Amino acid sequence: MKSSTLHSLVTARALYDESSRLISAGDRHMSTAGLIILQDALEIIFLALLIELDVDEQKVLDSKSFDELIGELGKTGHRVIKSGTLKAMNKQRVICKHYGQLAEPITVKTYAEAASVAVEEVVRSVLGKGYQEVFLVDLLHDGEAKSLLIDASRMLDEERWFDALVAVRKSVFVEIEIDYSIHKWIDASDELDLAFWMFTRSGHKAHSWKRNRVWIEENVRTPFDYIQVDHEKLRLDAMEWGVNTAELQNLFRLTPQVFRPDADSPWQLSYELDFPPNEATASNARYCLDRAISVLLRKQQHHTARRFPRKEVQFDPPPVYLDAPVYSKARQDSEVVHRISEEFVYTVTARVSGFDPGEDYYRISGHIPKKGELGGGADWVAGYLLIQPRGD
Repeated sequence: MKSSTLHSLVTARALYDESSRLISAGDRHMSTAGLIILQDALEIIFLALLIELDVDEQKVLDSKSFDELIGELGKTGHRVIKSGTLKAMNKQRVICKHYGQLAEPITVKTYAEAASVAVEEVVRSVLGKGYQEVFLVDLLHDGEAKSLLIDASRMLDEERWFDALVAVRKSVFVEIEIDYSIHKWIDASDELDLAFWMFTRSGHKAHSWKRNRVWIEENVRTPFDYIQVDHEKLRLDAMEWGVNTAELQNLFRLTPQVFRPDADSPWQLSYELDFPPNEATASNARYCLDRAISVLLRKQQHHTARRFPRKEVQFDPPPVYLDAPVYSKARQDSEVVHRISEEFVYTVTARVSGFDPGEDYYRISGHIPKKGELGGGADWVAGYLLIQPRGD
C-alpha cells in the first residue's frame, strides 16, 4: 500500500468517526452535518483507492465528481456496491449543503449503513484486506488487544456474530477494564503501604474504598463484580483520548461481559439469556468492532504522544553511605525506615530539598534481588536518604 493511501484512509477515518458521532445523536441538524462529513470521508477513500491503482497517472482525478469517482473504480474492475444508495446520498448532501434543507435522521442512518458496507467491500477489493483490517494491521500496536480484534474481524467474515462480540469485549477488557478490576486486592494487607500496593496490583483506577478486602468480601457475588468501573474517571480518560463517551458505553452495553484474573487464566463469560437472539446480530457486531478499533486507536495514539523524562537512576552507594539511615520524610527527625545495605539494589528517582533548607535528600527505593518480585516489609523499602556533603 502506498503511504499516501494510508494517510488518506486515516484522514477519512477521522471524518467518518465524527460523522458517526453526529448521526448517532438522532437530531436533524446533527444528522445533516454528519451526512455532509460522511460524504467527504467517502470521497477521500474513493480518491485514495484510485491513486493506489495508479489511475491518476492516466486521468486527472481532481475535477471528478463523487459519482464519477464511483464510475472510475468500476472501470478498474472494483465495483462499488450499493452505488445507487451512495449516489442518492450525494444528491441529498447537495440539497442540504447548498439549499439549507435538513435530512431526516432515519434516512441518514440508512445512508451511513450502506456506506459502511460499501467501503469495506471496495477497500478489500483494491487492497486485499478490509477497511477495518487496514487499521488493525497497519496502525494498532501489536499486542493481545490487536490479536483479539483480528479474531473478531475473522469471526465477522464467518458470520459468527456472538463470538465476534465476545472477542471485541475481550479486547476492551485487556485495554481498559483490567485497570478497574479489584480481584487482586482480596489479599491486600491493611498494614502494608497503600502506595506499594498501587504499584503491584491491578485495579488502580477503581474507587479507593472498593480496593478493600472487607468491601470485596461483602459485595462481590460473581467474578464479574470484580470489575468496578469508576465512570467519572473513565469519562475523563475518554475525553483525553478523544473518544465519544456514549460510544464507549455502547461497547459495554452491546457486548457480553468477560473476565479473567490473569493472562494465563481461561476467560469467563456472562450475558443475559435474551442477548444472543436479540443483540448478537451482524449490525451490532460490525458496529462494535468498528467502535472498538476507533477507541483503541485513539487511546494508543494518546499514549504514544505522551513524553516522560527518565525517572529512575541506578544507585550504587559509596562506602560512606553504608548503614546510613533512610528516612520516611525529608527530615532527620522522621522515622528511620531502613539503613543502606550491600544486600539491596537501590534506585534513586529525584533529588529534593529537605524541610531544613540546608539539607538535600535522594528519594530512594531498594529491594533484595534474590527475592524475585518485590514484596513488602524488609524486602522492599522506600524513603529519603540524606545527601552527604562532598569530601566527607
